Amino acid sequence: MANAIPMTRSEVAAFETTKTIRNAYLLLTMIMGVSAATAWYAISSGAGMINIWVFLAFMIGMPFLIQMTRNSPLGLVMAFAYAGLLGYFLGPVVGVYLQMDSNIVVYALASTAVIFFALSGYALVSRTNFNFLAGFVFVGFLVILVAAIANIFLQIPILSVVISAAAVLLISAAILWETSQLIHDPDANYIVIATSLMASIWVLFMHLMRLFSFFGGED
Repeated sequence: MANAIPMTRSEVAAFETTKTIRNAYLLLTMIMGVSAATAWYAISSGAGMINIWVFLAFMIGMPFLIQMTRNSPLGLVMAFAYAGLLGYFLGPVVGVYLQMDSNIVVYALASTAVIFFALSGYALVSRTNFNFLAGFVFVGFLVILVAAIANIFLQIPILSVVISAAAVLLISAAILWETSQLIHDPDANYIVIATSLMASIWVLFMHLMRLFSFFGGED
């Protein structure tokens, strides 16, 4: 029996990249399903709003825990726990918009799907390296976080709309960057990328609901 022809270094790298992409999107599909299920449960059971400070601590802390456990089976457990809790926490907010006008949720969900698939697909097909967006995304998140915390006390409606508009642009950049990592970062971890993309999708969805609500005259 003839010996197998060994793969070149570039072929090995291409194989590993393809494997990472496949695993990331498979995991993303599964955790999005879990998150959607817990969101629906929260809506149907009439769950109340989570404390804003608890939610902020959760959104900031969980990604660090996932990063720490990314190379162990515990990382997968953390990913599903993150998805489930995120869906449950956001469910009551979605329920409020459903009571206002169900079209708000439908439009926001459709827009989220179009934006995500368009941006992520473009990054995969074009194979453009969007690593240059990393600094912009990091600084932008800090600015939006500070503005959001300030508006908890200020309660300025127009500032809330500005924050949502900025968040949509920032999340769009984040999706390009996160997807690009799957191709160009040899150390990219599929658990970290999948959970990051899931969080980006949910945050995008939330802020689009806010914008559709405002421009629809519901606020």
